[in-house]
Amino acid sequence: MTDKLEQLLVRECRLKARIQRERARAGAAARKQRTGRLVAWGVAVEQMLASGEFTVAEWRERCQEHLTGRTLDRALAGLAEDQPAE
Repeated sequence: MTDKLEQLLVRECRLKARIQRERARAGAAARKQRTGRLVAWGVAVEQMLASGEFTVAEWRERCQEHLTGRTLDRALAGLAEDQPAE
């Protein structure tokens, strides 16, 4: 192999690594943004429950329409229909 070809291959490896790092950085930023949105939505739901905009029973019903499994369990954790929302 010629020196020039070896240099190009080394450069290619470095560029691929750089691209991979940049993609990882972009993915992390997107996940962080989504997490922020989800937290804000959770706060809004808690406030609506606390203010009585809707009841725990209504919240449970809506969750059961859209969620399943572990996600449903998390959305309903700690809420009892006979107990007021926090």
